[in-house]
Amino acid sequence: MKAITLLPLFCIGITIQAQNNFKYLDINNVKAGIGNRGIMHYDPATNQASYEVPRGSGKHSDFFSALWIGGYDNSNALHLAAQTYRQSDDFWPGPLDTTNGGITAATSNQYDKIWKLNKTDIDNFIINFNNGNVQNNSFTPAADLLSWPAQGVGAQSRNLAPFVDVNQNHIYDPLTGGDYPVMKGDQMLYFIFNDNMSHGNSGGLPMKVEVHATAYAYGQSTTSVQNPYLNNATFYHYKIINRSNQSYNNVNVTLWSDADLGYYGDDFIGCDIADNFGYIYNSDSYDETIGGINGYGSFIPAAGYQVLRGPVDSQNGIDDNRNGMVDEPCEQMGMMSFNYFNHLFPGVPVSQTPPSSPLEYYRYMSATWKDGSPLTCGGNGYGGSLFTYFAYPGQYPYCGGNWTEQTAGNSPGNREFNINIGAFMFTAGSSHEIEFVHCTSFPTNNSSAVAELKSDMQSLRAFHQQTYPWNFCIPITSVKEEEQESFFLIYPNPASSEINLRTKSSKPSTIEISDVYGKVLLNLTAQNSEHVNLNISSFAAGVYFVKVITEGKSTVKKFIKH
Repeated sequence: MKAITLLPLFCIGITIQAQNNFKYLDINNVKAGIGNRGIMHYDPATNQASYEVPRGSGKHSDFFSALWIGGYDNSNALHLAAQTYRQSDDFWPGPLDTTNGGITAATSNQYDKIWKLNKTDIDNFIINFNNGNVQNNSFTPAADLLSWPAQGVGAQSRNLAPFVDVNQNHIYDPLTGGDYPVMKGDQMLYFIFNDNMSHGNSGGLPMKVEVHATAYAYGQSTTSVQNPYLNNATFYHYKIINRSNQSYNNVNVTLWSDADLGYYGDDFIGCDIADNFGYIYNSDSYDETIGGINGYGSFIPAAGYQVLRGPVDSQNGIDDNRNGMVDEPCEQMGMMSFNYFNHLFPGVPVSQTPPSSPLEYYRYMSATWKDGSPLTCGGNGYGGSLFTYFAYPGQYPYCGGNWTEQTAGNSPGNREFNINIGAFMFTAGSSHEIEFVHCTSFPTNNSSAVAELKSDMQSLRAFHQQTYPWNFCIPITSVKEEEQESFFLIYPNPASSEINLRTKSSKPSTIEISDVYGKVLLNLTAQNSEHVNLNISSFAAGVYFVKVITEGKSTVKKFIKH
């Protein structure tokens, strides 16, 4: 049986409050355990996996996941916090002092909690407050609504957990003012943690980061009925604040996952570059039950994490969102690299096993192996001649074709993968927001589990962008930029066999179509580019970019091929 023993933890008087600091998202087809020290999907009370899909089945599509963050200060010293199995911790509860980045044991104990609310808690409160039932004490609001950690005291930030300030007095006062938490999804967990204590897991130097975390899910609502892919999904939003007095460079944030799919001994992993997700799937057609670990049998899903939102670093000279443009305003990072290592079993090369020092953690966060060797195309990703940022990406022209664990002839096993976002600048006092979604997708009569996962991930991203449009920075363009933006139109979009371009120029234009990897698939010169038809029937389904160059000026737009 695969299990990790968690030791009792004490640091400067901090105690573990198991009844408060580990709770479940359990409103849909998933029962997902969340801890408030940067860990997810592992229950410290049972020492077992706690990402159960379907809920009540005893089967799990994730074993243990956690947040990592690391970067270098101006003296080139590495600062890093990386949680894994919690034999010891790098993250601790509570907000930091905004003047010196410090925290006391009393403050940490005070915030050693996860606040859990359902949307019905908020809705019932609003109705009853408006009817006067809260004020006359005939209705008792949910306890976590009343104790919502909206504002710090002393030198802590006055902007902690977000809330609706109904009476606009800048104070969270639900009983008298009708204020209530800002709700995400139909069920939400909220907690605050930091890294400014001992780093017993990684051994790294603290960064003095404060993290405001929200885990949420949809279920039992019209929204989930209309969008059934939400039923097997859970979302994770992190606002990461640099409370130190120094800036960090080459900062990476990693979602690490020991991503066991049912029985852990027969798994493969992969990534989808275009849609920003890493995933796990079964290596064969049957997932066994072995050693007390419940397998999925013959009805096996695929599961993984997608980056929905990333840091903004518009001055790094990199096409962070792979849209064909470099350093445009408000450019967000997606999954910038994907790599992995193997669990520490006999026969596994030491260079491909879990990290044991801060530098080794950081190397895995930067698309290299723990010994500093680069991740390379082909085989198991070690020892090749062509450097890459992405392991097992499937159809990937840069690596010469279809590179998966199957095509590489790998033996299945227990994989731990990293979805890495970075590198970016993290200036003193600034913040970045990062969001992931975890999805478990089952096969249908028409497609495999991996194909269903890709479709669900695309739907989840579209839903998220529509539901939370304020999460995505839309730059204000100048008149000149607006003219460039409207220089040509693409229709229909999405398209299946043909796209039409209409431009404002009757002069010759060069037209290029490239894929998300930058490979040019079509290049032609149109003598009159006012109206051009382009055949895309041979293109695989996915995202593509059209570049039109006229009189030395170029404009790029995106289209989707069904």
